[in-house]
Amino acid sequence: MGKASRLKAERPQVKVIREPVTETHEPMVPRNWPDGHVGVALTGDDQDECIEVTIHGVRHYLHSSTAQELNNMLSSRIEEWNKTAQAVGFPGV
Repeated sequence: MGKASRLKAERPQVKVIREPVTETHEPMVPRNWPDGHVGVALTGDDQDECIEVTIHGVRHYLHSSTAQELNNMLSSRIEEWNKTAQAVGFPGV
């Protein structure tokens, strides 16, 4: 064993713990809009869920009923936001 190997073996080992992603934000500069931000695909036979939703690189596997409810909730909030934006004068919303 060489000197470098001995020195490395004597160093304390640090275990890197990667925390799960629990929050994301829009990037300051769009990355390949919209594909770099969101994506939706059907899953293969190897998954229990049938819809794959990717947001900022994080994959979420959903049953179709969950995906439908997410769609309903998003549509409702987008409609609410658009009304608010129109009320304060943002054009083209």
